[in-house]
Amino acid sequence: MSDLKKNILMVNLPFSGHTNPTLGLAKVLVDLGHHVSYINAPDLKEKIERTGATFIPYDNYPETLSPSQKEIKSWSAAYQTVQRVGADFDCLIYEMLFLPGKALADQLGVPAFRLFSTFTLNEKVLKDFGRTGGWYMTAIFRYPRLCRLFSKMIKRKFGLRYGDIVKEMVHNGPDLNFTYTIRDFQIYPDEFPSARYKYVGPAIGDRAEPDFDFSKITNPFIYISLGTLLNTSAAFFRKCIEAFRDEPVSVIISIGKTVKKEQLGEIPDNIFVYPFVPQLKILKRASLFITHGGMNSVNEALYYGTPMLVIPVGNDQPRVAQQIEDLHLGKYLKRKELTPAILRDNALKILRDMSYKESILPFEKKSQAAGGNTEIARMILEALSQIGDSIIRE
Repeated sequence: MSDLKKNILMVNLPFSGHTNPTLGLAKVLVDLGHHVSYINAPDLKEKIERTGATFIPYDNYPETLSPSQKEIKSWSAAYQTVQRVGADFDCLIYEMLFLPGKALADQLGVPAFRLFSTFTLNEKVLKDFGRTGGWYMTAIFRYPRLCRLFSKMIKRKFGLRYGDIVKEMVHNGPDLNFTYTIRDFQIYPDEFPSARYKYVGPAIGDRAEPDFDFSKITNPFIYISLGTLLNTSAAFFRKCIEAFRDEPVSVIISIGKTVKKEQLGEIPDNIFVYPFVPQLKILKRASLFITHGGMNSVNEALYYGTPMLVIPVGNDQPRVAQQIEDLHLGKYLKRKELTPAILRDNALKILRDMSYKESILPFEKKSQAAGGNTEIARMILEALSQIGDSIIRE
Protein backbone atom coordinates (compact mmCIF):
# COMPACT_ATOMS: atom_id res chain seq x y z
CA MET A 1 0.00 0.00 0.00
CA SER A 2 1.29 3.46 -0.89
CA ASP A 3 2.34 5.76 1.96
CA LEU A 4 1.09 8.78 0.03
CA LYS A 5 -1.74 10.54 1.81
CA LYS A 6 -4.99 10.68 -0.14
CA ASN A 7 -7.50 13.47 -0.55
CA ILE A 8 -10.85 11.69 -0.26
CA LEU A 9 -14.36 13.02 -0.93
CA MET A 10 -17.44 11.41 0.61
CA VAL A 11 -21.04 12.35 -0.17
CA ASN A 12 -24.36 11.25 1.23
CA LEU A 13 -28.00 12.19 1.54
CA PRO A 14 -29.38 13.43 4.89
CA PHE A 15 -31.04 10.20 6.02
CA SER A 16 -29.64 8.84 9.29
CA GLY A 17 -29.83 5.17 8.27
CA HIS A 18 -27.72 5.90 5.19
CA THR A 19 -25.27 8.36 6.77
CA ASN A 20 -24.59 6.89 10.22
CA PRO A 21 -22.75 3.72 9.17
CA THR A 22 -20.42 5.71 6.91
CA LEU A 23 -19.20 8.10 9.62
CA GLY A 24 -16.89 5.45 11.02
CA LEU A 25 -15.25 5.10 7.61
CA ALA A 26 -14.47 8.82 7.56
CA LYS A 27 -12.91 8.49 11.03
CA VAL A 28 -10.80 5.44 10.09
CA LEU A 29 -9.43 7.21 7.00
CA VAL A 30 -8.66 10.39 8.98
CA ASP A 31 -6.97 8.37 11.73
CA LEU A 32 -4.77 6.77 9.06
CA GLY A 33 -3.56 10.25 8.11
CA HIS A 34 -5.66 10.90 5.00
CA HIS A 35 -7.69 14.05 4.34
CA VAL A 36 -11.42 13.43 4.14
CA SER A 37 -14.08 15.93 3.11
CA TYR A 38 -17.72 14.93 3.58
CA ILE A 39 -20.63 16.56 1.71
CA ASN A 40 -23.98 16.44 3.50
CA ALA A 41 -26.77 18.59 4.91
CA PRO A 42 -26.01 21.18 7.63
CA ASP A 43 -27.89 19.08 10.21
CA LEU A 44 -25.09 16.48 9.96
CA LYS A 45 -22.23 18.99 10.40
CA GLU A 46 -21.49 18.22 14.06
CA LYS A 47 -21.56 14.44 13.58
CA ILE A 48 -19.26 14.64 10.56
CA GLU A 49 -16.76 17.00 12.17
CA ARG A 50 -16.48 14.64 15.18
CA THR A 51 -14.91 12.10 12.81
CA GLY A 52 -12.09 14.55 11.97
CA ALA A 53 -13.39 15.04 8.43
CA THR A 54 -13.90 18.46 6.84
CA PHE A 55 -17.60 19.17 6.50
CA ILE A 56 -18.82 20.60 3.17
CA PRO A 57 -22.47 21.76 3.21
CA TYR A 58 -24.74 21.30 0.21
CA ASP A 59 -24.81 24.12 -2.31
CA ASN A 60 -28.16 25.79 -2.92
CA TYR A 61 -29.88 24.25 0.12
CA PRO A 62 -31.85 26.98 1.94
CA GLU A 63 -32.55 26.50 5.66
CA THR A 64 -36.05 27.87 5.06
CA LEU A 65 -37.13 24.65 3.32
CA SER A 66 -39.49 22.31 5.16
CA PRO A 67 -38.13 18.86 6.18
CA SER A 68 -39.86 17.15 3.25
CA GLN A 69 -38.64 19.83 0.81
CA LYS A 70 -35.10 19.34 2.13
CA GLU A 71 -35.27 15.60 1.49
CA ILE A 72 -36.34 16.17 -2.12
CA LYS A 73 -33.82 18.97 -2.65
CA SER A 74 -30.92 16.97 -1.19
CA TRP A 75 -30.33 14.90 -4.36
CA SER A 76 -29.73 17.90 -6.62
CA ALA A 77 -27.92 19.88 -3.89
CA ALA A 78 -25.51 16.99 -3.25
CA TYR A 79 -24.97 16.54 -7.00
CA GLN A 80 -24.21 20.22 -7.58
CA THR A 81 -21.74 20.29 -4.68
CA VAL A 82 -19.82 17.22 -5.86
CA GLN A 83 -19.82 18.63 -9.39
CA ARG A 84 -18.26 21.85 -8.09
CA VAL A 85 -15.50 20.42 -5.88
CA GLY A 86 -15.05 16.77 -6.89
CA ALA A 87 -12.30 17.09 -9.49
CA ASP A 88 -9.82 18.14 -6.78
CA PHE A 89 -10.01 14.76 -4.99
CA ASP A 90 -8.38 11.37 -5.43
CA CYS A 91 -11.69 9.48 -5.28
CA LEU A 92 -15.39 9.72 -4.51
CA ILE A 93 -17.04 7.49 -1.90
CA TYR A 94 -20.84 7.53 -2.00
CA GLU A 95 -23.73 5.65 -0.44
CA MET A 96 -26.02 3.83 -2.85
CA LEU A 97 -28.97 6.20 -2.35
CA PHE A 98 -26.94 8.88 -4.14
CA LEU A 99 -27.82 7.35 -7.51
CA PRO A 100 -25.62 9.53 -9.79
CA GLY A 101 -22.43 8.74 -7.84
CA LYS A 102 -20.71 6.62 -10.47
CA ALA A 103 -21.81 8.73 -13.46
CA LEU A 104 -20.64 11.88 -11.70
CA ALA A 105 -17.28 10.34 -10.75
CA ASP A 106 -16.78 9.38 -14.42
CA GLN A 107 -17.51 12.96 -15.47
CA LEU A 108 -14.95 14.23 -12.95
CA GLY A 109 -12.38 11.62 -13.92
CA VAL A 110 -11.96 10.17 -10.41
CA PRO A 111 -12.38 6.58 -9.14
CA ALA A 112 -15.59 5.80 -7.26
CA PHE A 113 -16.46 3.43 -4.42
CA ARG A 114 -20.02 2.62 -3.34
CA LEU A 115 -21.41 1.78 0.10
CA PHE A 116 -24.66 -0.13 0.71
CA SER A 117 -26.50 0.44 4.00
CA THR A 118 -29.17 -2.05 2.93
CA PHE A 119 -28.83 -5.32 0.99
CA THR A 120 -26.67 -5.17 -2.13
CA LEU A 121 -29.08 -4.32 -4.92
CA ASN A 122 -29.94 -5.90 -8.27
CA GLU A 123 -33.16 -6.31 -10.25
CA LYS A 124 -34.42 -9.16 -8.06
CA VAL A 125 -33.77 -7.36 -4.79
CA LEU A 126 -35.40 -4.15 -6.05
CA LYS A 127 -38.42 -6.13 -7.27
CA ASP A 128 -38.74 -7.66 -3.81
CA PHE A 129 -38.57 -4.21 -2.22
CA GLY A 130 -41.25 -2.91 -4.57
CA ARG A 131 -43.51 -5.88 -3.86
CA THR A 132 -43.19 -5.82 -0.06
CA GLY A 133 -42.18 -2.28 0.89
CA GLY A 134 -45.58 -0.59 1.14
CA TRP A 135 -46.29 3.00 0.13
CA TYR A 136 -42.81 4.33 0.71
CA MET A 137 -39.83 5.15 -1.51
CA THR A 138 -39.44 1.58 -2.78
CA ALA A 139 -43.02 1.54 -4.13
CA ILE A 140 -41.68 3.00 -7.39
CA PHE A 141 -40.15 -0.40 -8.24
CA ARG A 142 -43.65 -1.93 -8.20
CA TYR A 143 -44.82 0.18 -11.14
CA PRO A 144 -42.60 -0.09 -14.26
CA ARG A 145 -44.36 2.76 -16.08
CA LEU A 146 -43.91 5.14 -13.15
CA CYS A 147 -40.29 4.00 -12.80
CA ARG A 148 -39.62 4.73 -16.48
CA LEU A 149 -41.23 8.18 -16.23
CA PHE A 150 -39.17 9.08 -13.17
CA SER A 151 -36.02 7.72 -14.83
CA LYS A 152 -36.57 9.86 -17.90
CA MET A 153 -36.97 12.96 -15.73
CA ILE A 154 -33.70 12.51 -13.86
CA LYS A 155 -31.45 11.05 -16.59
CA ARG A 156 -30.62 14.40 -18.15
CA LYS A 157 -30.63 16.29 -14.85
CA PHE A 158 -28.00 14.03 -13.29
CA GLY A 159 -26.09 12.90 -16.38
CA LEU A 160 -26.96 9.25 -15.84
CA ARG A 161 -25.65 6.58 -18.17
CA TYR A 162 -28.98 4.80 -18.51
CA GLY A 163 -32.52 6.10 -18.84
CA ASP A 164 -33.66 3.58 -16.24
CA ILE A 165 -32.88 3.98 -12.54
CA VAL A 166 -32.79 0.21 -11.99
CA LYS A 167 -30.23 -0.23 -14.78
CA GLU A 168 -28.27 2.77 -13.50
CA MET A 169 -28.13 1.32 -10.00
CA VAL A 170 -27.33 -2.22 -11.08
CA HIS A 171 -25.20 -1.83 -14.22
CA ASN A 172 -23.39 1.47 -13.67
CA GLY A 173 -21.68 0.71 -10.40
CA PRO A 174 -18.02 0.98 -9.39
CA ASP A 175 -15.53 -1.88 -9.46
CA LEU A 176 -15.65 -2.07 -5.65
CA ASN A 177 -18.87 -2.05 -3.64
CA PHE A 178 -19.13 -2.49 0.13
CA THR A 179 -22.20 -3.71 2.04
CA TYR A 180 -22.66 -3.31 5.79
CA THR A 181 -23.74 -6.88 6.42
CA ILE A 182 -22.24 -10.33 5.91
CA ARG A 183 -22.73 -12.40 2.76
CA ASP A 184 -24.65 -15.05 4.73
CA PHE A 185 -27.42 -12.50 5.40
CA GLN A 186 -27.54 -11.08 1.85
CA ILE A 187 -30.53 -12.15 -0.26
CA TYR A 188 -29.59 -13.82 -3.59
CA PRO A 189 -25.90 -13.74 -2.55
CA ASP A 190 -24.68 -15.85 -5.48
CA GLU A 191 -25.68 -13.08 -7.91
CA PHE A 192 -23.02 -10.70 -6.55
CA PRO A 193 -19.46 -11.66 -7.62
CA SER A 194 -17.06 -11.58 -4.69
CA ALA A 195 -14.42 -9.67 -6.70
CA ARG A 196 -16.70 -6.61 -6.86
CA TYR A 197 -19.01 -6.98 -3.87
CA LYS A 198 -17.49 -7.02 -0.40
CA TYR A 199 -19.41 -7.76 2.80
CA VAL A 200 -17.90 -6.12 5.86
CA GLY A 201 -20.51 -6.48 8.61
CA PRO A 202 -21.96 -3.61 10.66
CA ALA A 203 -20.30 -0.26 11.28
CA ILE A 204 -19.55 -0.65 14.98
CA GLY A 205 -15.81 -0.14 15.43
CA ASP A 206 -15.01 2.23 18.27
CA ARG A 207 -18.43 3.88 18.39
CA ALA A 208 -18.57 5.73 21.70
CA GLU A 209 -21.67 5.30 23.85
CA PRO A 210 -22.58 6.55 27.35
CA ASP A 211 -22.73 4.18 30.29
CA PHE A 212 -25.98 2.45 31.25
CA ASP A 213 -27.16 1.26 34.66
CA PHE A 214 -28.16 -2.41 34.42
CA SER A 215 -28.51 -2.88 38.19
CA LYS A 216 -32.30 -3.26 38.08
CA ILE A 217 -32.36 -5.40 34.92
CA THR A 218 -32.75 -9.14 35.39
CA ASN A 219 -32.45 -11.88 32.78
CA PRO A 220 -33.97 -12.64 30.41
CA PHE A 221 -34.46 -9.11 29.16
CA ILE A 222 -36.09 -7.74 26.04
CA TYR A 223 -34.98 -4.58 24.25
CA ILE A 224 -37.57 -2.66 22.21
CA SER A 225 -36.52 0.09 19.81
CA LEU A 226 -38.14 1.25 16.59
CA GLY A 227 -37.36 3.67 13.79
CA THR A 228 -38.76 7.15 13.35
CA LEU A 229 -41.79 5.87 11.42
CA LEU A 230 -43.02 3.93 14.45
CA ASN A 231 -41.65 5.67 17.51
CA THR A 232 -44.26 8.41 17.17
CA SER A 233 -46.97 5.95 18.23
CA ALA A 234 -47.77 5.96 21.95
CA ALA A 235 -50.40 3.29 21.17
CA PHE A 236 -47.69 0.89 19.99
CA PHE A 237 -45.62 1.35 23.14
CA ARG A 238 -48.72 0.87 25.30
CA LYS A 239 -49.22 -2.49 23.54
CA CYS A 240 -45.66 -3.41 24.45
CA ILE A 241 -46.23 -2.50 28.09
CA GLU A 242 -49.46 -4.47 28.23
CA ALA A 243 -47.81 -7.45 26.52
CA PHE A 244 -45.07 -7.83 29.13
CA ARG A 245 -46.80 -6.52 32.25
CA ASP A 246 -45.97 -8.84 35.15
CA GLU A 247 -44.22 -11.36 32.88
CA PRO A 248 -40.97 -12.89 34.23
CA VAL A 249 -38.80 -10.68 31.98
CA SER A 250 -37.21 -7.25 32.16
CA VAL A 251 -38.01 -4.91 29.28
CA ILE A 252 -36.05 -1.84 28.15
CA ILE A 253 -38.01 0.43 25.78
CA SER A 254 -36.43 3.30 23.85
CA ILE A 255 -39.29 5.63 22.86
CA GLY A 256 -37.40 8.43 21.10
CA LYS A 257 -38.11 12.14 21.48
CA THR A 258 -41.72 12.39 20.24
CA VAL A 259 -43.65 10.14 22.61
CA LYS A 260 -43.54 11.15 26.27
CA LYS A 261 -43.38 8.66 29.12
CA GLU A 262 -46.49 10.25 30.64
CA GLN A 263 -48.54 9.14 27.61
CA LEU A 264 -47.92 5.46 28.36
CA GLY A 265 -49.99 5.11 31.52
CA GLU A 266 -48.92 3.02 34.49
CA ILE A 267 -45.56 1.36 33.88
CA PRO A 268 -44.94 -1.87 35.83
CA ASP A 269 -41.75 -2.49 37.78
CA ASN A 270 -40.31 -4.91 35.20
CA ILE A 271 -40.45 -2.36 32.35
CA PHE A 272 -37.97 0.52 31.97
CA VAL A 273 -38.70 3.39 29.55
CA TYR A 274 -36.11 5.85 28.23
CA PRO A 275 -36.02 8.44 25.43
CA PHE A 276 -32.71 6.98 24.20
CA VAL A 277 -30.33 4.24 25.30
CA PRO A 278 -26.81 3.16 24.25
CA GLN A 279 -27.99 0.55 21.77
CA LEU A 280 -24.78 -1.43 21.40
CA LYS A 281 -24.37 -1.83 25.15
CA ILE A 282 -28.00 -2.99 25.41
CA LEU A 283 -27.82 -5.42 22.46
CA LYS A 284 -24.66 -6.99 23.86
CA ARG A 285 -26.68 -8.21 26.88
CA ALA A 286 -30.25 -8.49 25.52
CA SER A 287 -32.00 -11.86 25.19
CA LEU A 288 -34.35 -10.56 22.46
CA PHE A 289 -34.56 -7.46 20.28
CA ILE A 290 -37.97 -6.20 19.15
CA THR A 291 -37.24 -3.95 16.16
CA HIS A 292 -38.73 -2.34 13.05
CA GLY A 293 -36.14 -4.16 10.94
CA GLY A 294 -33.93 -1.24 9.98
CA MET A 295 -30.83 -2.74 8.39
CA ASN A 296 -28.33 -1.03 10.69
CA SER A 297 -30.09 -2.18 13.86
CA VAL A 298 -30.51 -5.70 12.48
CA ASN A 299 -26.82 -5.97 11.61
CA GLU A 300 -25.91 -4.78 15.10
CA ALA A 301 -28.13 -7.51 16.55
CA LEU A 302 -26.40 -10.08 14.34
CA TYR A 303 -23.03 -8.80 15.58
CA TYR A 304 -24.04 -9.47 19.20
CA GLY A 305 -25.97 -12.68 18.49
CA THR A 306 -29.33 -11.32 19.66
CA PRO A 307 -32.45 -13.02 18.18
CA MET A 308 -35.09 -10.65 16.83
CA LEU A 309 -38.82 -10.13 16.67
CA VAL A 310 -39.35 -7.83 13.69
CA ILE A 311 -42.34 -5.53 13.14
CA PRO A 312 -41.53 -3.75 9.85
CA VAL A 313 -43.11 -0.61 8.42
CA GLY A 314 -41.95 -0.28 4.80
CA ASN A 315 -39.13 0.13 2.27
CA ASP A 316 -36.57 -2.65 2.78
CA GLN A 317 -37.80 -3.58 6.27
CA PRO A 318 -40.38 -6.26 5.32
CA ARG A 319 -37.79 -8.04 3.16
CA VAL A 320 -35.25 -7.81 5.99
CA ALA A 321 -37.86 -9.27 8.35
CA GLN A 322 -38.55 -12.13 5.94
CA GLN A 323 -34.85 -12.91 5.70
CA ILE A 324 -34.59 -13.03 9.49
CA GLU A 325 -37.49 -15.48 9.65
CA ASP A 326 -36.21 -17.56 6.72
CA LEU A 327 -32.81 -17.96 8.40
CA HIS A 328 -34.41 -18.77 11.78
CA LEU A 329 -32.82 -15.75 13.42
CA GLY A 330 -36.16 -14.55 14.76
CA LYS A 331 -39.78 -14.01 13.77
CA TYR A 332 -41.70 -11.57 11.53
CA LEU A 333 -44.92 -9.97 12.80
CA LYS A 334 -47.19 -7.76 10.71
CA ARG A 335 -47.92 -4.45 12.37
CA LYS A 336 -51.62 -4.30 11.42
CA GLU A 337 -52.28 -7.66 13.09
CA LEU A 338 -50.37 -6.87 16.27
CA THR A 339 -52.01 -7.28 19.69
CA PRO A 340 -50.41 -7.48 23.14
CA ALA A 341 -51.17 -11.22 23.25
CA ILE A 342 -49.56 -11.89 19.83
CA LEU A 343 -46.53 -9.82 20.80
CA ARG A 344 -46.12 -11.59 24.15
CA ASP A 345 -46.64 -15.11 22.79
CA ASN A 346 -44.12 -14.70 19.98
CA ALA A 347 -41.52 -13.05 22.19
CA LEU A 348 -41.77 -15.76 24.85
CA LYS A 349 -41.57 -18.46 22.16
CA ILE A 350 -38.24 -17.08 20.93
CA LEU A 351 -36.92 -16.77 24.49
CA ARG A 352 -37.84 -20.37 25.30
CA ASP A 353 -36.70 -21.93 22.02
CA MET A 354 -32.90 -22.07 22.10
CA SER A 355 -32.76 -22.97 18.39
CA TYR A 356 -33.01 -19.25 17.54
CA LYS A 357 -29.90 -18.49 19.60
CA GLU A 358 -28.10 -21.46 18.06
CA SER A 359 -28.99 -20.28 14.53
CA ILE A 360 -27.65 -16.79 15.11
CA LEU A 361 -24.29 -17.81 16.61
CA PRO A 362 -22.53 -18.30 13.22
CA PHE A 363 -23.80 -14.88 12.12
CA GLU A 364 -22.38 -13.36 15.30
CA LYS A 365 -18.95 -14.89 14.70
CA LYS A 366 -18.81 -13.90 11.03
CA SER A 367 -20.07 -10.36 11.70
CA GLN A 368 -17.43 -9.79 14.35
CA ALA A 369 -14.70 -11.07 12.02
CA ALA A 370 -15.85 -9.13 8.92
CA GLY A 371 -13.84 -5.97 9.61
CA GLY A 372 -16.43 -3.18 9.20
CA ASN A 373 -15.19 0.26 8.19
CA THR A 374 -11.56 -0.65 8.90
CA GLU A 375 -11.75 -3.29 6.18
CA ILE A 376 -13.43 -0.88 3.75
CA ALA A 377 -10.66 1.67 4.31
CA ARG A 378 -7.98 -0.96 3.75
CA MET A 379 -9.49 -2.11 0.44
CA ILE A 380 -10.11 1.41 -0.85
CA LEU A 381 -6.57 2.54 -0.08
CA GLU A 382 -5.17 -0.61 -1.66
CA ALA A 383 -7.23 0.02 -4.81
CA LEU A 384 -6.08 3.64 -5.00
CA SER A 385 -2.49 2.52 -4.61
CA GLN A 386 -2.90 0.10 -7.50
CA ILE A 387 -4.54 2.70 -9.72
CA GLY A 388 -1.56 5.00 -9.20
CA ASP A 389 -1.40 8.73 -8.68
CA SER A 390 -0.66 9.42 -12.34
CA ILE A 391 -4.02 7.94 -13.42
CA ILE A 392 -5.94 9.47 -10.48
CA ARG A 393 -4.67 12.98 -11.34
CA GLU A 394 -5.35 12.86 -15.09
